[in-house]
Amino acid sequence: MKNFKEKEKTCEYYFSLNEPYWHAFTSGKDTPIIFVRDDDFKFVMNTIALASSRFPKVMIIAFEVMNNHFHFVLSATREEIVAFWKCISKRLGRHYPIAKDISLSIKAIENLQSLRNSIAYTHRNGYVANPDYTPFSYPWGSGGYYFLDRGTGTPMSQFNVNNIRNIFRCRTAEVPENWQFKDGFVIPASYCNVNFGMLIFRDAHHYFSSISKNVEAYSGVAVEIDDGQFLTDSELYSQLCGISQKRFGTNRIKDLSRCQRVELSTVLHYDFRSSNNQIRRVLGLSKYEVDALFPLSADSK
Repeated sequence: MKNFKEKEKTCEYYFSLNEPYWHAFTSGKDTPIIFVRDDDFKFVMNTIALASSRFPKVMIIAFEVMNNHFHFVLSATREEIVAFWKCISKRLGRHYPIAKDISLSIKAIENLQSLRNSIAYTHRNGYVANPDYTPFSYPWGSGGYYFLDRGTGTPMSQFNVNNIRNIFRCRTAEVPENWQFKDGFVIPASYCNVNFGMLIFRDAHHYFSSISKNVEAYSGVAVEIDDGQFLTDSELYSQLCGISQKRFGTNRIKDLSRCQRVELSTVLHYDFRSSNNQIRRVLGLSKYEVDALFPLSADSK
């Protein structure tokens, strides 16, 4: 068994193979909800798969589809990524007019640790937004395939031309015959290079730690891409208890005075990028109080 240094050296080797890397994303701040039903998400997943087949030089390492925005971790040239996204947004725009106007931001990933952080941040999106999911069970992305065996589906070779046209909602859809189809969409592991993504981490334990315990890294990515809240209520509450202990000598939030809770609200707003509703839930302040403190964020969720 390899030791820590040997594992880290192996990760660095694999990192060097496919540069450059990018975190490509769209903003969910001012974008209304676009995708609501499971059928909406399935269509988006199949659209991403189709774009991947048409732009094979774009290596998808990780991705997640939210109800109004996207996150991708990619390896390709910037020009290839722009064309890849144009293909996706154009197809989505035919069914969801708002989608065709969504712009993609592309941030360079400079080193191995930043790539790890971007993968973890991407795979946490659905989990942070929806308490019904873990980072490993959210279905609309690649997070459920890292260090997990999800089994196989039906090979695309088993479908006739009309079946494939219906799946991708287009007249011409040439995709690899060995791709797997299950539950209404192409399994992400068919076109997302999950195996390479896993090689960026030392092992499964390292990945689990990266996706569940690295608050500082999540904060760094959120600031870099100007994203909103990046912790669940439970994760935020745990952080808050530690801060309260240092500042006020107690980790019992409910025992704090209103002034003390207001002081902590500024920490949540500025340091943890929490929405007004999240601040209200975690600190037990009223909606009126929190909106008065942060009026520009009054309508955030």
